[in-house]
Amino acid sequence: MRILGLTGDIACGKSSVARLLAAKGAAILDADLLVRELYADPDFASQVAALFAAPVRNENGEIDRARLGALVFEDEEKLRRLERLVHPAVAALRSEKLRALEAAGAEVVAVEAVKLLESGQGANCDEIWCVVCAPEVQLRRLMENRGLSESEARARLQNQPTREAKIALARPTPLWWIENNGTMDELAAQVARHWTRFLA
Repeated sequence: MRILGLTGDIACGKSSVARLLAAKGAAILDADLLVRELYADPDFASQVAALFAAPVRNENGEIDRARLGALVFEDEEKLRRLERLVHPAVAALRSEKLRALEAAGAEVVAVEAVKLLESGQGANCDEIWCVVCAPEVQLRRLMENRGLSESEARARLQNQPTREAKIALARPTPLWWIENNGTMDELAAQVARHWTRFLA
């Protein structure tokens, strides 16, 4: 089984690339869904809640992602504190899911994660695709597609590592850029070229 790491900053189009890969037969393992699974677990939600003075759980005892996001994206130290708890838990759950996919006969699994590089998940990939776009495109997408104000959107964009940092974090795994500033057809053509190269 081959593992393709799929990452990129917020609003760059990772999910669009994942859908294109799924259409080509790749199994998709979405780290965001793994986080959701963890946040829905009462025991793990208690561990997250214990990190902060502000309430971050809903009436069902699960993590309220919107409330938590508003808390951590405006405070780098709180974000780091959360990541120190979440990253290892996601890594363990991801390994469990990968074993299940391999047992089921999956040939290619695309592991989609915003923090694939920062969390060390890229080390187990055969190669990494990083979806990127121009900052002004990111800003517009955050405001139009996610309903954020300009100040909220800019706050989200402040915590992004540079391309140079991404390259350093990826080593020695090969890293390829997927530029997503244009149309869906242009993105699909790029993905098709890289998919052919990856399988070869």
